[in-house]
Amino acid sequence: MANGPNLHRFGSFFIRLEAPMNNITTSLGHTAELICRVSGNPPPVVRWLKNDAPVVQEPRRISYRSTPYGSRLRIRNLDTTDTGYFQCMATNTQGTVSTTGVLFVKFDPLPTLLPGRPT
Repeated sequence: MANGPNLHRFGSFFIRLEAPMNNITTSLGHTAELICRVSGNPPPVVRWLKNDAPVVQEPRRISYRSTPYGSRLRIRNLDTTDTGYFQCMATNTQGTVSTTGVLFVKFDPLPTLLPGRPT
């Protein structure tokens, strides 16, 4: 069996970034999900940063959780202040890997209806 950079034997220790984080552009009030695809043995601990500061979870709005593929950060009811650089850092005994993505929240004003005009 070949042993390339993306292959490992059962029982070996490793940490690996499986895919870079995607940049996201979305609108005010929507929900964004940032995905951190990492793997490792032992399983890595994932931390989330926004503009180099730890992401603070807010009930029913900002949350992150472990997933089978790494970690997911979800931000609901987006505001323009949520725009920023988001980094996930995964660490285990073998080291640290990280990836960064940009979340851009755009302000899309609703079209204004003029009074007296048919809609």
